[in-house]
Amino acid sequence: METFGRGCLYIIVGIGVLLLLAIVTQSHINIPIFIAIPLVILAFFIAKKKTDDNNK
Repeated sequence: METFGRGCLYIIVGIGVLLLLAIVTQSHINIPIFIAIPLVILAFFIAKKKTDDNNK
C-alpha cells in the first residue's frame, strides 16, 4: 500500500510541475499516451524501489 501511495504522490507532483510550467509559459502541454504510460510505470517502479530499500 505504501508503494501505491508513493507512486500516486510522484504522479501528482509531476502533474503539478507540468501545470506550473504551462502557467509560466502560458501555453498548452500535450503529452501523447505512448509517452504518458511509460512515465506512470516509471513512477511506480521508482516508488517500489524506494519502498524495498526502506524495508531492508
